[in-house]
Amino acid sequence: METKGRRVRSIEKSIVLLDCFWREGSALSLRELELMTGWAKSTIHGLLSSMLDSGVVEQNASDGKYRLGYHLFELGSAVQQSWNVPEICKPYLQSIVDRTGESAYLARLSGDELILAVCEEPHIGFRIVSEAGTRLPLHCTSQGKAILANLPRYEAERLLKKEPLTAFTGRTVTSPGTLLKALAEIRESGCAQENEEYKLGMKSVAAPILNGQGECRYAIGVICMASVSEEAFGNMRHAVTEAAAAVSSELQKKISDL
Repeated sequence: METKGRRVRSIEKSIVLLDCFWREGSALSLRELELMTGWAKSTIHGLLSSMLDSGVVEQNASDGKYRLGYHLFELGSAVQQSWNVPEICKPYLQSIVDRTGESAYLARLSGDELILAVCEEPHIGFRIVSEAGTRLPLHCTSQGKAILANLPRYEAERLLKKEPLTAFTGRTVTSPGTLLKALAEIRESGCAQENEEYKLGMKSVAAPILNGQGECRYAIGVICMASVSEEAFGNMRHAVTEAAAAVSSELQKKISDL
């Protein structure tokens, strides 16, 4: 089995194939996967055959195309059940939506990636919609910056310097040094903000959630139009900081009760 350092190359390639299905949201043929990955059909077929045996992928009887399998649903359900933080946060997110009239989100640092874990949106009026499972950049979202500010400095530095930072708009800060200097102020203020750094016409504010050990892997945030009034944005800032503090307190209590 080919390895790269400590990483198993075949597993890495299998994950790339799974990501292809996830991005496309449909069944794919060997030819389509070949075009997407640039790998030989024999390599792709061998990986898919192994995943077929475990139910990670399935094959359509009608056209021979492959799709994500039932076992991924089982694994996803097991992961979701272990995420007690999203369940605790749901009523707080709904409270933010009721209080601000804007969409509220819980983001989670998973490995080196920021992922939206829970999304709550207003039932009436204009809504900014993002789906759970969406991946976000760390360096130019309020949720990402809130988490980075509450990580050990060496970890925040590693994440920001892992690869070149993408400029999504003209306001995106792509200098790791500049971002690292701003983290202390974010940590002190208790929340992070961004204004059209990720998407033009939008801004957001987020606050970190600390678990019982004082570690941060989650952040609660609100996304709104950049044209919102300062008074309304200030209300959002208070709403997310109060919600994040309440969740952090609840997690601390759970640890204390053990």
